[in-house]
Amino acid sequence: MCECCRNPAPFAQADGLPFLEVHHLKYLANGGSDTVENAAALCPNCHRAMHYAVNKNALLEKLYQTIPRLVRE
Repeated sequence: MCECCRNPAPFAQADGLPFLEVHHLKYLANGGSDTVENAAALCPNCHRAMHYAVNKNALLEKLYQTIPRLVRE
């Protein structure tokens, strides 16, 4: 399930696992850590939105507010 839109993964991979993409809330290139406290599992549409949408900052805040394990870095 996408941790942003809460919809099921769009499809299952060949191994049967749901297809979701990892989004680092603080980008690795900006010094973010590669930990579960800085990552969310997103569907491809939400992942693209987190990078390119006009409301990407609001989406980021939504993740911080709705996923208890996330920690701002």
